[in-house]
Amino acid sequence: MSRNAPASGETSRAPSAPSLFKIIQPRLLIIAIVVVIFAALAAIYSKAQTASYTASARVFLSTDQNSLGVSSVDVTRYVQTQAQFAQSSAAVTEIAKALKLSESDVSGRLSTTPSDSGYFFVIKGEGASEAAAVDLVSAAETAYGKLLISSTQTTLTEMLKLRTQLTTQLQGLQTSQATPGTESGDLTAQLQGLSGDITKAQTTVALGSAAIKLAEPPVSAGQGASGLLRNTLVAAIVGLLLSVLAVWIMYQRRPTILDPHNPSDALGVPLIAALEPGRTTASAAETLVSAMSAVMSPTSKVVAFTPASRGDLTADLVSSVAAAWSDDQGVVLILDTSPSSEVRASLEGLPRATSAELPRWAHEPTCLARSSGTGRGHILYNRVSPARAARPGGLAPILADRAPVVDLVILVTSALAELPMTAASAIQADAVVVITSPETHLKELEQVPRDWPALAERVVGVVHDGRTGIRRVTSNTPDRRSSVESITSSSPVSDGASSSRNSNPMDAEPTDRYARPAR
Repeated sequence: MSRNAPASGETSRAPSAPSLFKIIQPRLLIIAIVVVIFAALAAIYSKAQTASYTASARVFLSTDQNSLGVSSVDVTRYVQTQAQFAQSSAAVTEIAKALKLSESDVSGRLSTTPSDSGYFFVIKGEGASEAAAVDLVSAAETAYGKLLISSTQTTLTEMLKLRTQLTTQLQGLQTSQATPGTESGDLTAQLQGLSGDITKAQTTVALGSAAIKLAEPPVSAGQGASGLLRNTLVAAIVGLLLSVLAVWIMYQRRPTILDPHNPSDALGVPLIAALEPGRTTASAAETLVSAMSAVMSPTSKVVAFTPASRGDLTADLVSSVAAAWSDDQGVVLILDTSPSSEVRASLEGLPRATSAELPRWAHEPTCLARSSGTGRGHILYNRVSPARAARPGGLAPILADRAPVVDLVILVTSALAELPMTAASAIQADAVVVITSPETHLKELEQVPRDWPALAERVVGVVHDGRTGIRRVTSNTPDRRSSVESITSSSPVSDGASSSRNSNPMDAEPTDRYARPAR
């Protein structure tokens, strides 16, 4: 059987680029956990930090002409320069010597800020205690005052020494010569010029110390902020960005289904059903039966249910579809070739089949026969070895013997992720329906049209199950065995069937082989 051609007015959908929100939406819980962990680590780190104390002092500068030394100057630039001068490397060295600390420690704890509203700047210092912070600011003020006059004082000292030397030479010449000569006149001129320079230098030294109009004593500001809120917010933002980036990279390496149309676009077949996450088993079965009826040919007898990945197809869905179809058509045979299936467990809750019209092999130990619950249909279950189903034509004898006497054969195959084992069994069906879920990897679907064109020709549609987290290991619990009964829960069940089911609630599993009936 070939796929039905799409309607003339239908155009093929072009694959759309996934949005970031759709990628992170299924993984919001993981992202939230990462953000909480980062924020908690930042909070712990902030709490463990040593307490810090701060102190500050304002230094007011004189801006008259004598202090500036010139008649025209940008006073704002002058204040900024003095603030940087108080934090210069020379000042840091002077402070480190006075407090017996390392220069790196001093530069990390000391800062200066020029004022925008006046002719002053602020010296700020940090320390492990209030006394340490106050001492640092006091030492900074002292070092700044020393540096203002240190260079001029050094020059003045050198000029004084030179004047003394020249005076001594001049006195010696005056003693040895009766009349003053040219050399004595030169020395006298040098001494006069040097005396003028010394006078200017002495004035500069005096004005340099007067440049500081007022240096306030340091004031402690108490314990500084620990940065707990800031660190926590930064860590939370970093955790959010890193987790989103990790989710994006993981998706790009192995993309999953974000839109129900993604698998149909990858396989080039229509999306025949999109099962909502909150749907019931009964509604899902009715939707799937209607969709199968629309895409299958009237002559199709064998339909394969092929999950894209292991766990995409649940036993409840298979059993419910078989029960709903048998109510309308009569007898449905389930051939289970999957490596591990729980379909038999979900059929155990249905009443035993009592119809005498069933084929002879339906009452053999290799077959599980159940009534759909309304008395109008029957479900037959056979477990076939996956090794046998994987052989080319391995299912041919079984289908030739049993398909003609039933109304529909549901072939449960391995997942597409387990190709090529899946292809051998699925190709033997008249039609293949692929079942996907939000955890299905698109790369497992994209390889089918490319590497298995014969199998792709059998695919008639895609059913997307919107439930998340359906990849689970199921157990044979009473709740699971009775899940199919919800489809026909209002239908009467005979007392004999009920007593039989209560006395032997679960049959043995002898259906892992196929025994041909005696001729």
